[in-house]
Amino acid sequence: MRVRLTKTRWLVIIVAVLGLVGFWGWRHLHEDRDHDDHANEAKQEAPIAGQVKLTPEAVQQAKIETALVALGPLDNRVLFTGELVFNEERLAKIRSRVPGRVVQIVADYGHMVKPGDVLALIDSVELSQAQMGSRQAAARFNAAQKAYDRARLLYEGKAISRAELQERQARLEVERADLDYAQNRLRLLGAGGAAFLPKGSRSGAIFALRSPIAGRVVDRKITPGLVVKEDEELFIVADTSALWCFVQIPEKDLPLVNAGSQATITVSSLSREEFPGRVDYLADMVDKATRTVRARVRVDNPDNRLKAGMFANIAVRVGQRTVLSIPETAVLAANGELFVFVEMAPGTYRKHLIKKGVKGGGRVEVLEGLDADEPVVVQGGFTLKSELEKGAFQGCGSGHAH
Repeated sequence: MRVRLTKTRWLVIIVAVLGLVGFWGWRHLHEDRDHDDHANEAKQEAPIAGQVKLTPEAVQQAKIETALVALGPLDNRVLFTGELVFNEERLAKIRSRVPGRVVQIVADYGHMVKPGDVLALIDSVELSQAQMGSRQAAARFNAAQKAYDRARLLYEGKAISRAELQERQARLEVERADLDYAQNRLRLLGAGGAAFLPKGSRSGAIFALRSPIAGRVVDRKITPGLVVKEDEELFIVADTSALWCFVQIPEKDLPLVNAGSQATITVSSLSREEFPGRVDYLADMVDKATRTVRARVRVDNPDNRLKAGMFANIAVRVGQRTVLSIPETAVLAANGELFVFVEMAPGTYRKHLIKKGVKGGGRVEVLEGLDADEPVVVQGGFTLKSELEKGAFQGCGSGHAH
């Protein structure tokens, strides 16, 4: 049977269809808007490469401090390399003057000693023989002196002839010469007076090996019980409060360097520290093979932080020039790059690659990468570096935002 639709029913159907179409369009419209909003939000939150953001609490915890890139004078320097050595004017290689057996080590490695302090005790038969010879010579001299005194009295009483008196006098002079020889031998052996046989001595007298200078025991080559030879090197004592560094000055740099020129010494193990020194010797001859001149730099070492044998970099001051510079503590390194963090806004820091020049007085010349008055991070940079590396590891390719 065919159903006929009235005009009213057609209107209801049309309204319903239009309502469904409108609802469907409204829903898609809002979904598109939500998608665009999320996309915009994601775009706004996308981190910038090389940038780190920290909360105020994190900034305070990391103790971040900044300083402005400065345009000002910096020492102009020429650079050399060398090796630190002991000051040869304050160095003693101490040898035994007698052979013998070591019975005691008095001063060990690192001990500070004064002139005359005992370093070791050596039981020496030769020293005992020398002391015995000295006592015998003294006894013979005393006997000859008494014999001469009696002869002089007898001669005055006309009891003996002048010839006999002269014979007693000659004998006295011989014994005096023997005594002088024996005593001088003891002095040359570094001993004097009567021999003594302390506990532990087997057959000889004890020789006290002493330091001729004040300084630190930097080497010893003996152990208790060791038999040592005469003139064998046993200890090295050095005054380490000042060291020397010999450098080779190229002929082209000779007009820049003079005796008395101020210098700065750095070593790899203390890379952030500079030790002041000065050139105190410049040779008068150019080496024909290397076309260099030997120079000596003296550097104070009151805290004994520098060690003989260290390789050193020597920067000799030859004037000043105006450059861009930053504190040395601002410079960081990773993957062969040098960089600093610049504060873009409170809590926002960006990595800037730089090219550095010379160093001096705790500052570094900046050749490329920064402008004057930019605020660079001088403390807490390692925290920012860690956050930046953390963000790169997570795949964002930039700093880690908090």
